[in-house]
Amino acid sequence: MTAPVRKLTVTMTAASAAELTALLTTLDEFVRSNPRIAAELAAFLASRGSRFPEFEASNLIDELSFTALGLRKQVVSAREESVARCTGGRAGGAGRDRRGG
Repeated sequence: MTAPVRKLTVTMTAASAAELTALLTTLDEFVRSNPRIAAELAAFLASRGSRFPEFEASNLIDELSFTALGLRKQVVSAREESVARCTGGRAGGAGRDRRGG
């Protein structure tokens, strides 16, 4: 009998998440900036024993892109939720009414 798999939850500040998102985005842009980078990554993976280094390099680059995109979406969503909480769900801000009070 195997033990149930537990999901680990990691909490980070919005600033840390934004910094990580920026880092992943920069790395994504870099690895896609020149085809030689993908070839170098494939050579690195081959040196580590990869059976299909070009395929794995391509997948790794795509995974980086999707991870950066997913994290960006989470950061934006968290920001929007925070703004909604602070403004009571209104664009005008908490504590304001139609008379400007």
